[in-house]
Amino acid sequence: MKKIFFLFGFLVLSGCGGDAFNEGEDYGNLLDTPGGLTLNQSEHPLGWGDANCTICHNLENIHLVNRTGTSIDIVAIHDRAISEGISGCAACHGNNGVP
Repeated sequence: MKKIFFLFGFLVLSGCGGDAFNEGEDYGNLLDTPGGLTLNQSEHPLGWGDANCTICHNLENIHLVNRTGTSIDIVAIHDRAISEGISGCAACHGNNGVP
C-alpha cells in the first residue's frame, strides 16, 4: 500500500514546474498597425461585427505580455480584462463594427 502512495506522490510531483511561461495571444505590437489599438475590419476580418469577443479570445489568455515597447502596467491591464469581461473590450479596442 505504501508503494502505491509513493508512486502516486511521485507522479503528482513530477508534473510540477514543467510548464513553459504562457505568452498568451500574440498579435504583435498593435500600436504599430494603422488602426492602433482600435480594431478595424481590414485588420480583424474574421471577428469584425461580432460583439462576443470571447468566441475567439480567451480572457485568461490575453494581455499577458507587453508587446508595445512602452512602459505599461500589463498586469493591471490583464486584471481589468478579467474583471470587466467583454464589456471592457470596447474601451480600448473600439466597437469592432458592432452598432
